[in-house]
Amino acid sequence: MIRVDASVTHIQQGGRGVTYREPQPFTVAEYEGRIANVRKGMHAHGLDALLLTTPENVYYLTNHHTPAYDAFQALLLPAEGEPTLITPLIEELIGRGHSWVERFATYPHGAPALSAVRTAVGDARLDRGCLGVELGSAFLSVRTYQGLVAQFPAASFRDASGLVEGERAVKSDQEIAYIRRAARVAEAGLRAGIEAAEVGRSDLDVAAAVHASIFRAGGEYMSYPPFIAVGLRSSLAHNTWGGKRLEAGDVVFLELSGVVQRYGAALMRCVMLGPTPPELARRNQIVHEVLEATIEAIRPGTTSGEVDRVCREAFLRRGYRVLKRAGYSMGINFPPGWGEGAVLDLSDGNPTVLRPGMVFHSPQPYRVPGEQTVATSETVLVTATGREVLTQFPRELFRK
Repeated sequence: MIRVDASVTHIQQGGRGVTYREPQPFTVAEYEGRIANVRKGMHAHGLDALLLTTPENVYYLTNHHTPAYDAFQALLLPAEGEPTLITPLIEELIGRGHSWVERFATYPHGAPALSAVRTAVGDARLDRGCLGVELGSAFLSVRTYQGLVAQFPAASFRDASGLVEGERAVKSDQEIAYIRRAARVAEAGLRAGIEAAEVGRSDLDVAAAVHASIFRAGGEYMSYPPFIAVGLRSSLAHNTWGGKRLEAGDVVFLELSGVVQRYGAALMRCVMLGPTPPELARRNQIVHEVLEATIEAIRPGTTSGEVDRVCREAFLRRGYRVLKRAGYSMGINFPPGWGEGAVLDLSDGNPTVLRPGMVFHSPQPYRVPGEQTVATSETVLVTATGREVLTQFPRELFRK
């Protein structure tokens, strides 16, 4: 079904002439296995086709990737036969250049995207079928879904959210290899950020150093910006640089990701400019002890909820009530986030059993509103016998 040769960079496209095509990041067999597994789920749910709008899911099955998801794009995957990528006309070339897919339905910018969906569904003779759609996708608007239902009155629609995500939770050997490389990229960015954090400089200088090192280390564009927050700005979650001058007594909070072949690893550390106040030293010790306890709890056979419980109780024993989950899955990265929380997370009461090949980022901040934050994190792989910390960086509060 999949016709692609990773050694070929120029191919003949039907009616399109010679088009540049990049080598695929995975083997034909891996893509075929992914699609076969998804189709098993489709069969179990009585679906004639899937209309996927989540960028990560489209990428997982086709290698189609673009930053231009401000325009509607989708993959129509029938239970049998060839899939169709639905893109703006201007995105067709990048679709053909990245993916192995041969069938496209396109629409000009300014024209209704549903015109391309109508073409794809009609050509596949699915206008009377049962179509699975991702109602949980941030890229399927209410208006678009209502339009779909109106366009195909003889079809039926079912929520297929999570069907592809269930296949993505356990990573293949090649996916893990890309995450390992992404960890090296994250380490390079973090190292540069720590080196650039000096009294008298700006958080813009730190951000510039982080970005330059990430790209020089082979990193792709990031799905979140690096979080670089200085002083009291560090008390604000998901805050980043804004022209703040670094002063003695400031904490420089650094959290960032590396991305390779759209697969990511994340890492978090802090820098203390000057002597460490006793309370910050105490909190720093706590976050490192809690992270270690959380990592030790990650192993095959335990549940997501059990890991989260270990993390929460470790904080409570030290007098801090944590208000967030213990971690979230890492893998495919597209904006607006670098985590795969929609795939799997380490959260309160979650009964999901951990399996070898799952990968998690476990960030542990000690955050008090209006006060400086200290934090640490690692990206961790579940192995057959326990766990492996993929990010390799000294676990400490760095002092400058």
